[in-house]
Amino acid sequence: MNMKTWRRDFLKMASTFGLFSWLTVSSRSGGNTQANEQADQAAADEIPFHQLHAEPLVRSSYPVHRRFDNGMAQQSVVITARGLERVDWEVQPEKHCWILLLPEMAFVDRERWDYQTGMDWHQEPGGWAYQNCPLRNLKGRWRDVGGQNQLAPGTEEEVPVLGRMAATVRTDELGVHYALTLTNATNKPWNDVFFWICLNHYQSRITGYRPHFRVGTSWLPAQEMPPGRSQVHTYYPAPGMVAAYRSSPDKRFGRADTELSFPGVVCWNRTAEGPLLVCHCSPNAMAVGSNQNWPCTDLQLWFGTVAAGEQKSKTGHVLVARCDLKTFAGRADEILERLE
Repeated sequence: MNMKTWRRDFLKMASTFGLFSWLTVSSRSGGNTQANEQADQAAADEIPFHQLHAEPLVRSSYPVHRRFDNGMAQQSVVITARGLERVDWEVQPEKHCWILLLPEMAFVDRERWDYQTGMDWHQEPGGWAYQNCPLRNLKGRWRDVGGQNQLAPGTEEEVPVLGRMAATVRTDELGVHYALTLTNATNKPWNDVFFWICLNHYQSRITGYRPHFRVGTSWLPAQEMPPGRSQVHTYYPAPGMVAAYRSSPDKRFGRADTELSFPGVVCWNRTAEGPLLVCHCSPNAMAVGSNQNWPCTDLQLWFGTVAAGEQKSKTGHVLVARCDLKTFAGRADEILERLE
C-alpha cells in the first residue's frame, strides 16, 4: 500500500469515527531504522517547540479579551503555552494566548456562507472534538449587536441545514493539530469548497507581526511580497494551488498570484528570552496569508469538489518554538513531513 492510499484510508477512518492519531513519519526510507529514528530525534531537538495546550473557548476558564465572547465563540479554540503568559514588556490586561477558529467561515460553489456556529465540543482522550455540527448558508444573517456579532433571531428555524461538520483538536510535543470533516448532505455536488481557518494573535501580538512566506527557496517578509488590494491583508496560493486560488470567490484582498513553496505562514520576533516563532501550516491549504491589523495568520483549507453525500477530512497545524526563522527554515520541509 503506498503512502497516498494509506493517508486516504486513514482520513476516511478519522472522519467516520471522529478519531485522529498523530503519527511521526520519517523522511528517510530503508537503512538502519534505529539510526533514522535517532537522527530524526536529534533534528527535532535542535528546534525547541513549546508544549501547547488547546481547549474550546466555551469550555475554557482562561481569561480572553471580551471581543471574542460573542456569537462566534463556539468556533473558537484557546491555545496557550506555559511560560508564555507574559512576553517581554508588552503591556496588556490579558495574559497571552492564541485563538484558533475551526472554521471561521465556509465557502461553497464560489459563494461565501459566512461565519458558522453550533459546535458542541466535548473532551476526548488527548484533545477535544465536536461532531454533527450543522452547516448552513448564513450569508446576511449576522448582526452587529452592541459591537458583538450575533445571528439574527429565527436563523435556526429559517435557514436549512445543507451539510455537517466535525472537528478534532489535539496537542503533542510539536504543537496543536486539527482535523476538519465536511459532509455534503444535499443531492448535488459542491465545487470550490474551502474553510477559512484563522489563527488570531490579538492577545499575543508580538507573535503575529513579522509574517514570512517561502517563495522558491527564499523566505520573504510580508512587506516584500506582491501586494493585493491591501499591503497588510493579502493571501497567496499554496504549492500547486494557483488554479484553485484563482477560482476562489473571495476577492476582498486582491489577486496576488505569487505561488508559495511552503503551505504555511511563519511569524517570528525577538524577545528578552530570545527568538520566538509561530507557524500555521497545512498540506491541504489552498492559500495562506496574514492580516496585520489584528494581527492574524490564516489559511484556506481546501476540500475542492465534494459529491452529494460525500465526506472529506483535512488537517492543519499550529507550532510555537523558541527559534529564529533561519533555524526553522532549514527544517521546514522535514517538519511538514513529520506532521503528516
